[in-house]
Formats: sequence, C-alpha cells, structure tokens
Amino acid sequence: MRSILTRLFQGLAWLVLGGLVLQFYLAGAAMFGVVPLQPHRTLGHLLTVAVLLLVVLALVARPGRRLVGLTVLLASLTVVQVLLPSLRTGLPWVAAFHVVVAVGLTALAAAVARGQPRRPMAHRPETAGRAAAEQAAPLSG
Repeated sequence: MRSILTRLFQGLAWLVLGGLVLQFYLAGAAMFGVVPLQPHRTLGHLLTVAVLLLVVLALVARPGRRLVGLTVLLASLTVVQVLLPSLRTGLPWVAAFHVVVAVGLTALAAAVARGQPRRPMAHRPETAGRAAAEQAAPLSG
C-alpha cells in the first residue's frame, strides 16, 4: 500500500512541476496579450490545491523526512505565492516577488519530483562505507 501512495505522491509532484512550467507560459502569454490572465489565475488555484494534497500524501506515504520537509516547504511557499498578488496596490515592490517565488517553487517542485523515497541506512552512500567497516571490524572484548 505504501508503494502505491509513494507512486501517487511522485506522480502528483511531477504534475505540479509541469503545472508550474505551464504557469510561466500562461503568465508570459497574458503579458503579451495572447491570452487573458484568468487561465494563469485558475491554474494557480488548482496548483495550490494539488500542493496541499501533496502534503497529505507525503504525510501518509512517508517517503522520508527530507521529502516530507521539502513538500511542507513547497506548501508554505505556495501560500506566500498566492498572497503576493493581493499586495500589488499597497506594496507593489513586494508583490513583484511573485515571479521570484515562482522560480523557487519550481526548483522545490523539481526536487520533490526527483526525490527518492527513503532507503535503508546501509544503502545510503554516506553510511554505506561506515556500515561495511562496522561489519568487518572484529569485536573487541
């Protein structure tokens, strides 16, 4: 069951990443008058729901502390991202960080999508040598 949840988690992470790339296109297309801004807004709301669902899946599938932490960070940054445009009239220089945060969201989503589920300690590169050395060392009495 956990492997199914982990696959759902990774699949949704890849969908979120693809949606974020599409968001860049939709924002650019709206800026140049190709499409109205509404598709960008709508997709943004859908991605927010998807990221929140991703957090739930991360907590249930337990793909490892690193991926859970990155997913929670992704959700936190998503909340900031959703709030930034509302500052455009009062604090436009803060609202302008909407684009910068989008780059950070994309990088985080890529890290989550590419992330590997947890592995046993002996199979981790940083501990494999130590585990082998401990097994080979004779017990001193």
